[in-house]
Amino acid sequence: MEEKVKQLVEQNFDEIVAIRRDFHQHPELSEHEERTMQKISDYLTAWGIPNQTHIGGHGVVGIIEGKKTEKSSGKYEAVGIRADIDALPIQEEVDCPFRSVNDGVMHACGHDIHAAMLLGSAKILKKLENEFSGSVKLFFQPAEETVGGANQMIQEGCMEDPQVGAVIAFHVAPYLPTGTIEFRRGKMNAATCDLQIEVEGVSCHGAHPEGGVDAIVAGAQIVTALQSIISRNLSPTNSGIITVGQFHGGTKDNIVAGSAHLSGTIRALDPETMKTLKRRVTETAEGIAAGFGAKAHVQLTDGYPSLINSDEICSEMEALAEELLGREMMHFMPEPSLGADDFAYFTQRCDGLYMNVGTNSGKEEKPQKIHSEFYHPDENAMKNGILMEVLGALRLLEK
Repeated sequence: MEEKVKQLVEQNFDEIVAIRRDFHQHPELSEHEERTMQKISDYLTAWGIPNQTHIGGHGVVGIIEGKKTEKSSGKYEAVGIRADIDALPIQEEVDCPFRSVNDGVMHACGHDIHAAMLLGSAKILKKLENEFSGSVKLFFQPAEETVGGANQMIQEGCMEDPQVGAVIAFHVAPYLPTGTIEFRRGKMNAATCDLQIEVEGVSCHGAHPEGGVDAIVAGAQIVTALQSIISRNLSPTNSGIITVGQFHGGTKDNIVAGSAHLSGTIRALDPETMKTLKRRVTETAEGIAAGFGAKAHVQLTDGYPSLINSDEICSEMEALAEELLGREMMHFMPEPSLGADDFAYFTQRCDGLYMNVGTNSGKEEKPQKIHSEFYHPDENAMKNGILMEVLGALRLLEK
């Protein structure tokens, strides 16, 4: 089977590259992925793969049913593969024939690579449908960069009929050599929480500060004190972040500010740690504001949950990568990231594994980073990504 899949990847690779370049040339922002959605659906339909559009916004769900038996004899009735499809509000600076034609919009996070890989995997799995049992569901997910399209797709039933018991996905990694696969067991990405604090003081003339309550001074003390929550409420071995990214206050240079607005992000790998941070942020802000005679109104809005990989699936996929590619093509994340990804909604619902695939050929003129206007991933990385998606899904169905 492995040699057959490798041959199919080579036979179809030029088409997959062309698809990726088309997506790259026509990027669409989160919640506006209309063309991308329709193109994905058109490809799946042309290949005989049943699919539904407008799932969770502009998402597409396809299904490939194995023909060996009516259902899988293994642990999972169905296995899912996910790719996100939205782009970023970035002006591309890469000089290539297929650079973005949409001004100020660019696939700078590799979602064009993700979507093309999954289409490649879909086409190959369709050719193999008589050789496996169970079902493979294809999740082309919108709005990863904004509102969390994964959660919306799940709420609309993408994991059901048949029930998906495991989901795998890839993200591009420009810090790794082309085609290398990176693994992380357990906690991989952080949960997020948006932080908004309104500090309510009393305005007065700047020459007579005793007549008011300075919201800027109270807000500044709150910013400083929030940083001590991490160092004095968490174990040094337990990761968490509180970042205040914006501070706005006052209306004129000779007026004591009557109000100030702080906004930022809270991140943690562990759900209980997140609860602790949220509680202490509220207590600290309200307490310090009161000490200055002001009031603090704290608003906390949960973002993505923690992304926690399945050790069991990671073991299976590590073994597959070693067989397919060799140990030298495998990397292991030494520590989790405090970045976030809404693939975490899938790992909340079932066994899941998020992996990275290297895209750095070493020949790029500009430093390679995601969310950069110079990001130019090596398309050859898609070969190993497709191999791992196809054979990984089949291996999980056989478990």
